[in-house]
Amino acid sequence: MMSWVDYAREGFEWTGPGGEPVWYNTFPDSQRGFCGICGSSVAAQDDADSKLVGVTMMSLDDHRGLTPERQSFRPNAVPWLPIVGAQD
Repeated sequence: MMSWVDYAREGFEWTGPGGEPVWYNTFPDSQRGFCGICGSSVAAQDDADSKLVGVTMMSLDDHRGLTPERQSFRPNAVPWLPIVGAQD
């Protein structure tokens, strides 16, 4: 399972060693961003909501205090993990 938080694209900066993700058009109106070093999924952005970028929580240096806004691959999660936010 993957948990996501959204940030405004304006002013958002990629500061990790992988830098700006490598973006792939995975659907006609959305892209997925992957670390250019290790290939991990780190972000998503949709053309319909061009003001936001979704970032996987575990790709952040410090995710303490954040609550996921969406969870992907929920059917693959362990049964004791709570459902949080919307399901992708």
